[in-house]
Amino acid sequence: GKGFAIGSAVLTALSLLSAFKDAAGIKTVDIGNPIVLSGALIGAMLPFLFAALTMLSVQKAAGAIIIEVRRQFHEIPGLREGNAEADSDKCVAISTQSSIEE
Repeated sequence: GKGFAIGSAVLTALSLLSAFKDAAGIKTVDIGNPIVLSGALIGAMLPFLFAALTMLSVQKAAGAIIIEVRRQFHEIPGLREGNAEADSDKCVAISTQSSIEE
């Protein structure tokens, strides 16, 4: 599945990088060194890890805000018709608290 495809893509990219290094005559970087190889793999993975963690944090905050908005629609009479004012301070507080926690 996906794991095999990703693993194949990584090995292909490393093979191309190694071939380029040999063709260009670069001697300072040895991609065959296990320390360099693991550093390259971890370094390439970090942006995706941080992006995923950010998306999870946003998902939690958005879920809490949706629950609060639904609660307000149920509890505040006239809000659906536009006759009442929503409590936006509560949503701002949820967003602020979520940003502090995450």
